[in-house]
Amino acid sequence: MRDVQNRHRNLPQRTPEMLYNVVRKFYRGAVSHFDLIQEKKQEARAALEAGDHNKIRAAVHTLFLEFHFYVTCWLQIELALYRLARQDERLAQVIERYRSSLEKHVAVRQLLEQTEACVEAQFQPNGDGWSCVQKDAYVFGSIIFTVDEESLQDLHAVYQAIWGKVDC
Repeated sequence: MRDVQNRHRNLPQRTPEMLYNVVRKFYRGAVSHFDLIQEKKQEARAALEAGDHNKIRAAVHTLFLEFHFYVTCWLQIELALYRLARQDERLAQVIERYRSSLEKHVAVRQLLEQTEACVEAQFQPNGDGWSCVQKDAYVFGSIIFTVDEESLQDLHAVYQAIWGKVDC
């Protein structure tokens, strides 16, 4: 997998048709994964209620693996959109309009390459312990993140904008 920092360098040539297929494929992947992520959040909350540190940790680790898949879909959409935007000004406007959401998801994707470190960063031994699970608010560097309805709605909005179904 291409590292996030240099993701736009030396991209292979792709036809617009191929790039639109990438967008479709990864959009469907992210959307279909949303319910599984919500189930994994429930499992993490159940582990939290049981109070077993090791089970909570394992549940958060599994949840973050599912987050990784979801934000990888965002990364692939962003890469395809970047290449399409070089050929279509309307799509360059889509990038500008949704830049903050695209960048947030891609930044989380980069951090989740170190899943174990991300899990470790969630536990606050001198504070609220695993309160991130109860709050459904996870810390990735300076970003508070979760896969929730807002994230999913952002994904739908980006997708609709790419297909020209919303004005930019």
